[in-house]
Amino acid sequence: MKKWYTGLTYAAMLVIFFLYQDEILFWMQNGDAPLYVVFLIAMGFIFIPVVPYKVIIGLLGFVYGPWAGALISWTAASVASVFIFLLARTFFQNQARAFLSKFNRLEKLHERIERNPFMTILFARLMPFIPQAVVNIYPAVLSIRLLPFAAASAIGKMPAMLLFAFIGSSLTSDTHSLLLSISVYVLFLLITFLIYHKWKQKK
Repeated sequence: MKKWYTGLTYAAMLVIFFLYQDEILFWMQNGDAPLYVVFLIAMGFIFIPVVPYKVIIGLLGFVYGPWAGALISWTAASVASVFIFLLARTFFQNQARAFLSKFNRLEKLHERIERNPFMTILFARLMPFIPQAVVNIYPAVLSIRLLPFAAASAIGKMPAMLLFAFIGSSLTSDTHSLLLSISVYVLFLLITFLIYHKWKQKK
């Protein structure tokens, strides 16, 4: 019965966000919404990605400035990831496994994430080409504990949150800062990829 209630709640949220996404984004953009409401809306866009979350981060950076925008989006995304992890583990194991079956290369990740969950999840969060929904759900169907998942997810989300919040805050004013932010992030990704490659070889 709990599974039905959870599913109906999620479906209701999906309908609301889909029907009123333009109004919600307009409300956020004008800065009229209380901060706790903005936080909940940002979380909602993680659960129901009718708009790419990068757009939400940029919007928050535009409205609240890069640091506050990054903090709001990072906190919302980190909390939402924990909720998704718990929902997948507690109520939706079968559905989670069906979703993950679409990704053929996960078998290679299984042994690595079981052996060193923190580092594997951290690198998965840092790599922009890995679907974040997979990173939220895959550890939940394994024997990964919540604490290393939550810690690695929170740390791994920081660089991208800062980048897109800075992009959002720079769109109408400072092109130099925008290009600098992107350049620093690309360099960071290259270094991260090299570190990950060496770490993987040692394993």
